[in-house]
Amino acid sequence: MSWSMQARNQNRNEKAEWIVPVQISGTIETVDLLDRETTSHYWLTVYATDCGVVPLSSFIEIYIEIGDVNDNAPQTTRPVYYPEVMENSPKDVSVIHIEAADADSSSNDKLTYRITSGNPQGFFFMNPKTGE
Repeated sequence: MSWSMQARNQNRNEKAEWIVPVQISGTIETVDLLDRETTSHYWLTVYATDCGVVPLSSFIEIYIEIGDVNDNAPQTTRPVYYPEVMENSPKDVSVIHIEAADADSSSNDKLTYRITSGNPQGFFFMNPKTGE
């Protein structure tokens, strides 16, 4: 008996085909690192073919979803911000709104913001949930 497999990457419409050694049951294993941010899932078609005089075969469709891990740091929309605020401005004047995004699907809606240095007198405040 032999096994062959076709993989379709729905994001790229790529196809690949492998011949797997003879086994009683087919085991699918990864052969390279997977990156969910590049490809979130794969559709595999697995064919099992016997070695009869007239070979018979069957197939099954397999959907594999790639789980996400926190492997990307959040990125701000700009590498550096240069806001300006007038001296003697009243309290609660908006200076800048920082926006960031995280490529990891599990982290994108859970970003928090905070000022970590340069504010020893506490003149500035940032909303930890919105970046304002």
